[in-house]
Order: sequence, then structure tokens, then C-alpha cells
Amino acid sequence: MEQLYFSPMLLGICLLGAIALCATALYCTVPNEPGPGFWLAGSWSLIGGIALFLVFVVTRNPVLNVLGNALQLAGEALFLLGVFRFLGQRLPWWILPISTGTMVAFNSWYWIANGSSDLLIGVYSSIAGLLPIQAIVLLLRESRDPATRPARLLVAVGLLIYSSVTLLRGYLGYQDWWHDEPYVQPYESFSYLLPYNFAIPALVLGFVGCCLMSTQRVLARSQHLAEQLREQTIRDPLTGAFNRRAFHRQLADEVARSQRYQRSLCLAMLDLDHFKQLNDQLGHQAGDNALQHFANLCQQQARHSDLFARFGGEEFVLLMPETRPDQAIAILERMRQQLASQPFRYQQHIYPLAVSIGVSQLAAEGSADQLLRQADLALYEAKNQGRNQVRLWSASPSVAY
Repeated sequence: MEQLYFSPMLLGICLLGAIALCATALYCTVPNEPGPGFWLAGSWSLIGGIALFLVFVVTRNPVLNVLGNALQLAGEALFLLGVFRFLGQRLPWWILPISTGTMVAFNSWYWIANGSSDLLIGVYSSIAGLLPIQAIVLLLRESRDPATRPARLLVAVGLLIYSSVTLLRGYLGYQDWWHDEPYVQPYESFSYLLPYNFAIPALVLGFVGCCLMSTQRVLARSQHLAEQLREQTIRDPLTGAFNRRAFHRQLADEVARSQRYQRSLCLAMLDLDHFKQLNDQLGHQAGDNALQHFANLCQQQARHSDLFARFGGEEFVLLMPETRPDQAIAILERMRQQLASQPFRYQQHIYPLAVSIGVSQLAAEGSADQLLRQADLALYEAKNQGRNQVRLWSASPSVAY
């Protein structure tokens, strides 16, 4: 017991215990995430295998030695299967029976034939060192989940160190066996204590990376959810255009900016002609589809700097920063003509759509309310003068284009 107390073995066992407790906490925190369940099972399997080995050291019971080694390899295999599961890859289940089965067979032969313990160490280390290779390659090649890339690299580095140290341990075991070195107690053997000094800390590093992978994925998903919620607060759910509240907020900012830098700002109000008639003839579902058709067309024609929003019903607005009236009219005419050239199709019906548009320009001392009111007056004039046209507001009667 004194030798164990002053050897790195005790520290290694404590580190593995910490991994098992952390894996349990991680699984309880994110039980629905793929991966933590395997890491939980793998870490406790490792602890169980080491516990059986410690009892074997005291009792020298061969069955405990065989079961302990097999359980430790099973734990490592389960841990690696968790990496595959986390990355959404097909699980190589075969590594579990192949690794443990090979070890059980050789370990049993060792006791029956009174084999070399150094050879046993070499075989165990070869299996344990080769197990992570697939997972390391997968972690380095995975590119579908950029949010977890830093943590994936950390896991890959940890597993690579673990694999290298474990294979080195196996090499030293084979050498001692080949040269028929005298038997050394496990707590006095350099090749046996090598993994406790280096491989287990590397495994801890890999598990920390696994925790970070889970955390980064959860955070990325939460951020995506937050962005979706934000979009729902500023977007019209039917057309995808900005809603009225988001438009008013942006309008106030653009009015202030245009007046500060003395730049032109134009606003258009667009209203689909005879929309009620379409609803009455084809139904409200057709009306919704027509609004989507119109909104998609407008958003395709609008510039990146423009702000397109649904104002209510079949009425939309288009805010055009740093745009003169002649430029605004050219854009809006293009929209009007594009709508006329692409009739709305619903089931077996073809329904031509037309739009009336009123445009206003921000005056030097004007306000957002004034800009909206003038665009609305121009739209009213376009409706009164026959629809399907663009009208620019002016102090004199508005001008049709």
C-alpha cells in the first residue's frame, strides 16, 4: 500500500475518478446530446477495470486480472464510440468485441501457459494504443460542424498523445519480454507507470475537449435559436419582409442620418391593386401566396441598402437611403413592370397582379411622420388616377410616371 501511495498510480486513478464524475455531470446536464452517454459508460468502465486490477494485485486472482484488463479496454472503446456518436458518424461497434475479446483470449492464455507479464503489457498496450486511431482521423477530417472545431482539435491532440504513449509502453513491454528481463512489480515498472504519468493526463485533456465540444455545440444551437427568435420579432412571418415595428425603428435612424449628412432619402408605399377581389375569387390561401409572390419579387429587385417591409394587409413600404427621386422612380418602375410581366399562378388560375406606388423625398427639415404621410398621399393619388402607376409627391399635384 505504501508503494501505491508514493507512485503516480494513485494520482492516475484519482484523475480517472474525476473524469468519471465529470462525465456523469455532463450527461446529467445534457442528457439528449449524442456522445455524453458513451463517455459516462466508458469512464466508469475504466474505473471498474482499474478497481478489479487493484484487487487482483492484493489477491492474485487470475479471473480479476482478465476481467480488469477487459473492462479497461471496453471503457476506452466506449469512450471512442462516443466521439463517433457525437460527430454523427456510423458507430464502429466491432472495436468493442474485437478489442476485449482479443485481450480476454490472450490474458487467459497468459495464466494457463504461465506467460510473460511484459508480453501481456505489450499486447494490452498495442490494443489500447491502436483503438483511438480511427477517432483521431475522424476528428481531424470533420468539417460539417465549425462551431466545435477548436474543441475537436483538443480532443484529437489528447487522444494522439494517449495513443503514442500507450504504444511506447507496448514497445517497452515487448523489449523487456524479448530480452527476458526479470519481473518487476507494476508499481515499480517504468513501462507500466508510463501511462499513469503521461497517457492518463492526455486522456483527461481529451475528455476536457469532449466537454468543450458539447458546450460549444449547445452554445451554437442556443445562439441560432436566439437569432431565430430575433428574426421573429422583426420579420413578417408570411412574407419574410421586415414588420412594421422594425421598419419604424430603422426609419427613425435613417431620417436622422440623412439630415445629419444632408443626403437624400426616399420612401415608397406600395399597395396591390384589387387585392380584395383576388381574395374573394380565389380564397385567402391564394391571397397569402400572392403576397409572398409580390414580396419575393420586390426583395429581389431592391438594393442591399434598401429596407423593404410589410406595413399591413397588402400594403408594403420601401425605404431607399441615399437615393434621389429619379433613382427611386427608376427602381420602382422596374418593380412594377416586373410584377406585370410575371402573372401570379395559383393552382389552375393565372391572375395578373398590379401595384400602385406613392413616393416621397425627405425634406431638409422634414420628419419621419411627414415622409410617411406624403408617400401615403402620393399612393392615394396613384389609386385615384387609375392605379398601376408610380406617383411622386410634391406640393403641387403629384406627378405620375
